[in-house]
Amino acid sequence: MNPIRLLLPALPVLTFAVLTFAVPAAAALQGENLLVPPLTGWAKIYEGNGNGIRMQGFVPPGETADVWSQMATIEVFLGRGGYPPGKLRDQVNVGLGLNCDGLHVEDLGAGTVNGLPAIRWMTYCSKLHQYGKGEIDMFQAVSGKDNFFLVYRAWRGPAFDLAHPPVSAPMIKEWEQYMASVAVCDSRDPTRPCP
Repeated sequence: MNPIRLLLPALPVLTFAVLTFAVPAAAALQGENLLVPPLTGWAKIYEGNGNGIRMQGFVPPGETADVWSQMATIEVFLGRGGYPPGKLRDQVNVGLGLNCDGLHVEDLGAGTVNGLPAIRWMTYCSKLHQYGKGEIDMFQAVSGKDNFFLVYRAWRGPAFDLAHPPVSAPMIKEWEQYMASVAVCDSRDPTRPCP
């Protein structure tokens, strides 16, 4: 896959869900916020807030936290703005390498999301030790001014040979479009206004 540019144009307000917790619907977004595209019909399987991390996970209709073929995960590392995205990528890859029979990492490019440093990459794990299944992930990390953001999409299925990963071009294209729609707004910064 060719490296991609992560510089995004202004996007319509209605194409996003906002990762917020217990914010009244009528309240205007304040401070730095991650905006992600909604996954119509997908179910939220978890939402957590602890140790300075907010997380949400979603799966397609009919799937659960225990049995899923695809998952979308959103993580906000509160107060960790400015952390180098490449450093997190390296840490994620080391952790996956320890838990996979075989791991291949594909760099998809570095750039910016709404003027903030960002990086995108894919991992191919031939077989996860814990589950005995293969997993393919696309990650996008964005280093905000206040917080650090990690968004990823995952596929999990039968173990596979790294030379022949079971990945479809339409799935990867949909993941890329999803990642290209991720944005960060900041009510204090006129160059990144919040909806």
